[in-house]
Amino acid sequence: MVLSNCGYVADPLPPALNIPVAIRDFRAIEYGDNILVDFTLPTVTTDNLQLKQPPPVELWVGPNVNPFNIDTWSTGAKKYELKDKTREAPVRDWVGKEIVLAVRAIGPKGKPSAWSNIQVLTPGTPLQMPAGLKADNVQDGVKLTWQGSGPHYRIYRTAGDGMRERFAETDKPEYVDETTMYGVRYQYLIQAYEEETRQSLPSDTASITPSDTFAPAVPGALTAIAGVRTIELTWTRNAEPDFKGYNVYRAEGAGAFQKIASLVEAPTYSDNKVEPGKTYRYAITAVDVTGNESAQSNPQEAVAQ
Repeated sequence: MVLSNCGYVADPLPPALNIPVAIRDFRAIEYGDNILVDFTLPTVTTDNLQLKQPPPVELWVGPNVNPFNIDTWSTGAKKYELKDKTREAPVRDWVGKEIVLAVRAIGPKGKPSAWSNIQVLTPGTPLQMPAGLKADNVQDGVKLTWQGSGPHYRIYRTAGDGMRERFAETDKPEYVDETTMYGVRYQYLIQAYEEETRQSLPSDTASITPSDTFAPAVPGALTAIAGVRTIELTWTRNAEPDFKGYNVYRAEGAGAFQKIASLVEAPTYSDNKVEPGKTYRYAITAVDVTGNESAQSNPQEAVAQ
């Protein structure tokens, strides 16, 4: 009976090694005067045990060697400790050299993980950050201008309360955003780049709220033809999407122009308040929905019958 109640005591388990799993999504780019790296921190060990806190990470950078062997390469590489949220190393140490980069996480007992995937870069002289960014209200939208020496530029935009987005690209230090809306606040910043792995720091932000301060085109081809106790006016139609109407101006002889009609919708007008034998001059302006008025058309004159 005593023997039947005895249990079997298992062999003791070996102590956990607490080695983090290897990082497999390591990425690196030249960013301003730094090498910027990104990766996902491991959360478990090679024994599939949960790590109690995020592990520190070592960034190793060294010359590319042929044939490449990461274990022998690392003996001549330089180590950068990436503590907290720091994920960068200075470019100046490696300008003009083809380099290999890799990271590894350090476990709570000081044991490193296996190496991550590797990245190869050839850092150059850091790209100049675009400077002097200006955003101007123009008739076609918002015109951006800046100074810089980058071969290519990316334009980032925030519209209203939305999220910042990569909006457009250009090879010149200027760009016109033709997709803006009046009354909406826009914020822009510019980044120079040569390729995906070589980028400048972003410029300072420029903000603007476009407004409609632009008058329609001046009406053209005005004609004035005298009839019996009337003078008939015709001109070409405006095609602006925000067009509202025409103002008609008249002057007697060499006198000053006076407005005789407001916001006429069609490009025609009959002036039947004329006196026979008098000379009248006419001019037309176009008006948009916000009240912007064009300059006057070329005047035309007629003698009332």
